[in-house]
Amino acid sequence: MKKIFIIAMTAAAMISCGSASKYTITGTSEEFADGKWAFLTIEEGRELKNIDSMAITGNSFKFVGEVENPYSAYVIIKDAEADRPELYAEIYVEPGTIEVKKLDPEYQAYSAVGTPLNDLTSEMNAKMAELMKDENASNEDIMKLYADFIMANAANLAGQNMLKQNYYMLAPQQVLDAVAAIPAEKQEEFADMKNAAEQALKVEPGNAYIDIVEPTPDGKELSLKSVVENKKNKYVLLDFWASWCGPCMAEVPYLVETYKNYNKKGFEIFGVSFDRNRDAWLKAIKDKELNWLHVSNVKYWDTPSRHAYAVNSIPANFLIDCSTGKIIAKGLRGEELQKKIAELLK
Repeated sequence: MKKIFIIAMTAAAMISCGSASKYTITGTSEEFADGKWAFLTIEEGRELKNIDSMAITGNSFKFVGEVENPYSAYVIIKDAEADRPELYAEIYVEPGTIEVKKLDPEYQAYSAVGTPLNDLTSEMNAKMAELMKDENASNEDIMKLYADFIMANAANLAGQNMLKQNYYMLAPQQVLDAVAAIPAEKQEEFADMKNAAEQALKVEPGNAYIDIVEPTPDGKELSLKSVVENKKNKYVLLDFWASWCGPCMAEVPYLVETYKNYNKKGFEIFGVSFDRNRDAWLKAIKDKELNWLHVSNVKYWDTPSRHAYAVNSIPANFLIDCSTGKIIAKGLRGEELQKKIAELLK
């Protein structure tokens, strides 16, 4: 980590440089076929904009230009008129000679090396690739790798972009710590992320649940409060899901079994769907025999319920103790859910 920190300080110093300097971006590979084109591309809003291009010859390409402040870009390899890239690499355009090369022989992923920000990111990607090969690696190991890199590099573009792309892998307090370490002049870029992390802390286990109200399949509004305060319920699982979500569907058998075994003993599920197709939502409820309470405004991710519970990925769930109105667990998956409910209602 000391090595990363030293390199990060160098990268941060380069970011503050105000005069334009030359960059060179090169790549040579048998996979860069002659007749294809290389494009240097940036994102503008949700659109990609080509800022340079060239025909590949001798399985190689070379871009040369000047840059004042480092910025994120992509090198894309494809046919000149094709819509989709055949190969691409995320890079930082910064002063120096940047080489695009294969990150790992086992994968099609390409990376950039040769300059401070690119070396930082390449080193991080290599560590992540190795971690993903480890069958014993846990989600906590992955989160720690991201968190350590982001905290060590919050002052530079590599750390800031890593935070933007992977903040959902971090605990809310880790996100807040990382945002706090970002220079003041860039804080505004992370305001929404900071607000979401602060909201997420409010729905950590031990805190009171937040009421939400959404339409049921028959169009009537149903509040979470009315379910939690229903005297027949002892525990309510607030479950965020969608019919288009593969991991959500993988959880269905566990939810169905738990509900079947414990509903009459005081266990209820309040399902909030992020579907955007009403028919698909209702079909999933019927076909999968999801015989619990359901609500949705059928507006995909655009729902106040998502923001109330700072949900950035699904499936997501929160277990509420009706006697106290407090959240006592979250993220219960698979057999872990049934085990928890069995312990509470034994």
